[in-house]
Formats: sequence, C-alpha cells, structure tokens
Amino acid sequence: MDFKQELEKLSLQLIERKSHIINEESTKQSLIIPFIQKLGYDVFNPLEVEPEYVSDFGSKKGEKVDYAIKKDRKPIIFIEAKSVNEKLHKHSAQIFRYFNASPQVRFSILTNGTDYKLFTDLNEDNIMDNEPFYQFNIESLTNLDVEVISNFTKENFSLEENLKFSQELVYTHNIHSTLKDLFKNPTDDFVRFLIKDLNNQRVTAVVLEKFRPIIKKAINHTLLEIIGEGLSFTNEVDIVQPQEDLLVSNKTLVTDEDRFKDEIEEENKPKANTTEEELRAFSIVKEILQASERNVDNLKYKDNSSYFGIINRVITKWFIRFYSDRDNRSLIIRLELETVKKLCPSFRVEDAPKSNGVSRIYINSVEDLLELKSLIIACYDEVKE
Repeated sequence: MDFKQELEKLSLQLIERKSHIINEESTKQSLIIPFIQKLGYDVFNPLEVEPEYVSDFGSKKGEKVDYAIKKDRKPIIFIEAKSVNEKLHKHSAQIFRYFNASPQVRFSILTNGTDYKLFTDLNEDNIMDNEPFYQFNIESLTNLDVEVISNFTKENFSLEENLKFSQELVYTHNIHSTLKDLFKNPTDDFVRFLIKDLNNQRVTAVVLEKFRPIIKKAINHTLLEIIGEGLSFTNEVDIVQPQEDLLVSNKTLVTDEDRFKDEIEEENKPKANTTEEELRAFSIVKEILQASERNVDNLKYKDNSSYFGIINRVITKWFIRFYSDRDNRSLIIRLELETVKKLCPSFRVEDAPKSNGVSRIYINSVEDLLELKSLIIACYDEVKE
C-alpha cells in the first residue's frame, strides 16, 4: 500500500471514529497518534516522538508542547493537539510560544485531528509566522495535500528542502489568489495594459468600463482554451490531454470545456455543511469499491446545498448523488431503470427527475448502502476511465 493509500485509509478511520471522540486525550489517541505513525515515526520511542516536551518561554516555566518529533535525537517538528471539536484559530498563540522558545525547531503543526495547520518562520528567523504556510483537512485530501504531507515523513524530511518548499507554497498561493481576483475583477491598470495597443483614444474612465467586460470574456475564453489544449506552465502540474473527452452514461459527449465550466459553476455555488451521515455514505461506498478491487485513488466527494455527490476524479464523472432528506432518503444514479430494478429488487426505484440523473433508489438509512454493493460497483464501472 503506497503512502497515498495509507492516508486515505486513515481518512476513513477518522470518519468512523470522529463522532465517538469527546475530548483532547481521545483525539490524540484515536486521530493524531495514528497520523504521526503514518509519517513513519515510532510513537513509542521517545528518541523519535517525545510527548509533553518541555519548551520554556521567558519567565514561563514548565511549558509543554504535546509532541516533539525528533531527528538525531533533536526536535525538528512540534505538534500541538486540540480536541476534535475545537476550532484551531483560538490556539495559534500557544504554539507560537513553544516555537519561539526552541530555535532549532523550524516547523510546527497545530491540529484537532481533522484540520492541520503547518507553520514555519519564513518572515523572520525563529519567529513563527502568524499565518500557516499550508493547511489541509484529513477527511478530504487532495493530491497536493499528500505531496506536502509526504515531505514531513521520517524518510523524506529535509530541513532545507522543506523550508524552500514551504516558501514556494506561500508564493504559489498568493499568486493564485492575485490572479483569481485579477481575472474576476480586472483592475484599471490591468485593463490599460491589455488595451494599450488596441485603443488609440485617451483611456478615460468611460473607456475602461467599456473594455472591462470584453476583457473578462477574453480571459474566460483564454482559460478554456488552455484547459482544452492541455497546456501547462510547469512539468509538475498534471496535464489535461487534448483529446480527453468523456462519454458518460446518458451518451452525451462531455468535452474539456464543458468539464471546466461545470467545475467553475460548482466552485461558485454556496458551500454546504457536510454531515456525518454523508461522510458515512462516502466511507461505505469507498470500502465497497476497495473490497471489489476497484481503483479508488481518485474517488472524491462534492457536497452542495441539495445533494452529496460521489465522483471519480472530476465533477462530470459523478456516479452517486445522495439525498439525505430524512423522510425521503434516496440515491440518484446514471444506470437505466430496468438495470437498477434487477440490482436492487427489494428497494423502491423510479425514474429520476430530468437533468438530475437517470434512476432514483429510496433507502431508509445510509446503512442500506451496505446492501447495495452490486449497484454501487455497477455505478462506478459506468463512469470509470
């Protein structure tokens, strides 16, 4: 099992355990120690992981950080743990003190077992930055999350390389945010720059407003073209193949441009509050597919205000939409109704509402998914690559 699969397994364990954890100590035992183990450190060896590490700060004596991860018997990473039910933004000052009291430690992690915030001292040596250089949620890992975490494993940890990598992450994030804002709302200076060779008249406020919507449209077209042609600015970014079109179950051809538009639309929708029931649905589906030896490396979920979607790699390759209405829990899928009736004869099925999918299956609880193994596998196979 590779590192990514190990983290995904940990993610599933977390989803199952989370609702049973009531305090900080159980958070450490059930969520944080397993994470440290995945990094390759021996949590039972104080030469590698020392709990309650003393890190005095000024006149404050007896200050203890929850865990100090060590290399060559010296601490290299501090981990401060909080209860799974606590918000992390309230506790950065505490780990700030520990970090500043130990100049040899250049990285610290603040976590409640699900959310992880990674800090270093990019702005001033030995003074922890106010903002994390990276943060992730173990319940919904991305490929970049896995890459970042892998750099902090016992096998891969390098102080100099990680400092360089963390700086690149900050630069990349800031540039991404700047470009995103600039493309959505072009500034006057940006508009002037783009039209300087197109417009002979004096650039007044009226001219700027005339060209701003044109430029926004041009930016959208350019981005879609880049996606469609599979262009990439670095070799480190996954390249979208030019001819990578998808034929989904309703026989509608989905192009890269369609997929890009769908992803943008999904991104702009109001964020939904993912429930324990929805996460349990994802966990069951993933377990069923793993047991059937299907590749779940790219399995994801996408929640929105009306349903909880389970997808394979990209939004257009959804294969289950879970509706958690208490009185009418149901699944909407892409399989034809007659096929569904054969796969789940003891469940009520009907045609799905137009544009939502093909068939709907009503269930009493999320645990009913365990009885729908054949259906789930068939749904996945319908959209897999």
